[in-house]
Order: sequence, then C-alpha cells, then structure tokens
Amino acid sequence: MNEVEYDQKNYQFRMRIEQLQEDQLSIKKEKRKVEEQQEAFFYLQQKEQQAYEFVLNSCEAEERAFYQDRGDESLYLAKKVQRELEEQQVELEKEYRLLLDQEESVSAEQTSFWKQKEGESNGT
Repeated sequence: MNEVEYDQKNYQFRMRIEQLQEDQLSIKKEKRKVEEQQEAFFYLQQKEQQAYEFVLNSCEAEERAFYQDRGDESLYLAKKVQRELEEQQVELEKEYRLLLDQEESVSAEQTSFWKQKEGESNGT
C-alpha cells in the first residue's frame, strides 16, 4: 500500500469516527430536550392538579363529579405522555449506545489497519 492509499484510508477512518461522534452529540442534545420537556410537563401537570383541587374544593356538590372526572382524565393523559417521553428517552439511549459501539468498532478497525501497515513497513 502506498502513502496516498494509506492517507486516504486514515482519512476515511477519521471521517467515520467524526460522523459517529457528531451523531452521538445530536443524540445527547435530543435526550436533553426530552428531559427538559419532561421537567416542564411535570411542572405543568402539578399546576393543573392544584387547579383541579382548588376547583373541587370550591365548586357546588353537584358539579364535583364532573370536575373529578376531568381531573382523573387529565391525570391519565399526563401519565400516558410521561410514559411516551420515558420510552423516547430509552430509545435515544439505545441509539447512543449503538453509536458508541460503532465508534469503538471503527477505532479497533483503524488500530488494526495501523498495525498491519506497521508490520508491512517493518518487512514482516
């Protein structure tokens, strides 16, 4: 293998690793956005539950069942959204781990390539 081919191969390894690292960074950013959404959603859900509690404590007895049902439905939907956000976090974590594994594999392949080239240079 001549120097140009060697440099091209090294460049390809470097580009693959850089792309994987960029993808990892994108996943990290996406995970952070989901975490922020979870925090904001949790805060809003708490405020909503406080509002339902206030309404339940201040409404007429015949209206209480209606507002109780709305509050229960809201809580159910909030839990559903929270589960979906958690599932999204799990999927992002899986993608991130996969990218780390791929980066490790490419790095190992590059190291093997270097050792092979070194062996060729030493005449073995």
